[in-house]
Amino acid sequence: MPAVSPVLRHAAEHLFALLLVGGALAAVVVTMHSSPPADSTPGAIEAYLDIDSVNFASPLQRTLFREAFAETHAMSAAALDSVLQLLERDRLSRFTDPEKKAGGARERLTWESAARLLPMYVSFLVVYAIVMVVTFLAARTIAIARFAAMKRGRASFVREYFRQVGRRGPVAAVGRIGLLFKAILRGAAYGVFFSPAYVIAYAFRTRIDTENLLFMVLLGVVSNGLLINYANKFYGLLVSESRKGYVETAMVKGLRTSYRFGSPDGLPLEALAAPLRRLRGHVFRHIYLNARFQFILSLKEHAAFLVTGLVIIEMALNIKGHLCYTLLQHILFREYDLVILIVFGIFSVVKATELVVDIWHGMLARRYGNA
Repeated sequence: MPAVSPVLRHAAEHLFALLLVGGALAAVVVTMHSSPPADSTPGAIEAYLDIDSVNFASPLQRTLFREAFAETHAMSAAALDSVLQLLERDRLSRFTDPEKKAGGARERLTWESAARLLPMYVSFLVVYAIVMVVTFLAARTIAIARFAAMKRGRASFVREYFRQVGRRGPVAAVGRIGLLFKAILRGAAYGVFFSPAYVIAYAFRTRIDTENLLFMVLLGVVSNGLLINYANKFYGLLVSESRKGYVETAMVKGLRTSYRFGSPDGLPLEALAAPLRRLRGHVFRHIYLNARFQFILSLKEHAAFLVTGLVIIEMALNIKGHLCYTLLQHILFREYDLVILIVFGIFSVVKATELVVDIWHGMLARRYGNA
C-alpha cells in the first residue's frame, strides 16, 4: 500500500479540525435557533415594574419596597430575595438588552446578516496577510543584519560605551555621547515594539486618522513584540547553524566568509532583502537555508499570535465597520449565533495559514532530501 503524502496528511488533519469545530459550532447555532426565546420579564413581577412611585435604582426605595412586600406577602426570605433579584435583572436588561429598545430586536444569523459580515471579513484577511508577510520579511532582515554585525565583532552600544570609558580626549567623549544616545534610542524603540497594541492606538488616535488599513497594518507589525520576538528567534537559529560542522566544511571548500556589507568577498547589501539571490558562493547561504527551514514551522505560532493581536487592535480602535469591533458589539448584545460565525471565520484563517506552512515546509523537506 503506497505511503500517504505528508502534504495530503497535513491537509486532511487541518480539514478534519475545521469540520469538527465547524460542526460543533453549527450544532450550537441550530440549538439556539430551535429554542424558543425566553420571556425576560416573568409575569410574577410584571405588575410591580409598572409602579411609577418606586424607583428600583434607589437603594432606599428598594429597601422600602422589600419591607412593604414582606408585610403583604407570606413568603420566605429566600423567595423574597428571588423576587428582588428578578426585578433588578429586568431593570438592568432595559439598558443592555436590544430587544427592550425601540427597533432593537436581536439580529439573527441569516444570509443577509452573513453577507453584511463578508466585506469586513475580507478587510480583516487583507490586513492579516499583509502583516504576516511584512513581519516575516522584516524579522528576517533584522536577524540577518544582527547576525552579520555579530560576525564582524560589533558589540552592543552599551558594551562599546563601557569599552571607551577609559579613553580621553574630545573625540572619545563625543563618541561616548553618540553611543549613549544610540543606546537610549534603541531602548525607546524596544519599548514601542513591546507595547500592547491598544496603548499605541490610543496614543495616536487623537493626532492622526486611525480609521484606515495602513495604520492597522503598521500597528500590527510594530506592536505586541511580534516583530522583535520572531527576529530574535530567527537570529538564534542563525547563530546555532553557524556553529555546526558543515560550515567549516564549506569554508574549507573556498566559500566566501566575510560578513562586511559591500566588500567583494563579503555580503551584498541586497542580501538583507533577497538572501537566496545574492548569496551564491558565500557560506552564509547554507546557514540561512538551514535556519529558515527550522524557522518556517514557527509561523504557525506566529499566525495564532498575530490573529489575537489584530482582534485586540480592532476592538481597541472602536472603528465601526471592522470585523472585530462588530464581534464585540454582537457579544454585548448577546447575538451569539453571529459571534460563533465570526469566531469560526477567524479560526479558519489560522488553520489555513497552518496548512500553507505545512505544505511549504514539506516542499522544502523533499527538496533538501529530508523527507
